[in-house]
Amino acid sequence: MLSKKLLILFGFGWLVIGGFLALVQFMTSDAKNFENFFVIASLAIISFTMADLAPHLQRKDERIQYIRQKGAFYTSILTLFYCVVIWLLTQYGNLEISVKQAVLIMLSLVSSTLFLSWFVLSRKY
Repeated sequence: MLSKKLLILFGFGWLVIGGFLALVQFMTSDAKNFENFFVIASLAIISFTMADLAPHLQRKDERIQYIRQKGAFYTSILTLFYCVVIWLLTQYGNLEISVKQAVLIMLSLVSSTLFLSWFVLSRKY
């Protein structure tokens, strides 16, 4: 597994890339590719949570399996919620996005939710 310091460095690297991307898009007044912010934020979240979870996930005991199962369950419930929210926003004209943007946003939300739920559950159990 990667070391904790290296994963934290990756997380800050993703934040720097996201900040640079935001600066470039702000300077060009081009806000069409906003889904890239979701992807970069998701990668930063995954890096930071894995930095904390790496020692826990190396063990293969019942506690870790329980945390993984509960995290996957909570993520599946929230994924349905995300789908309904995106569908309602696009259905009533409040949000106009392409299919590619919707898929990237959904994948980013699902991956972030999974790792954040594992992080919260590892603190709880």
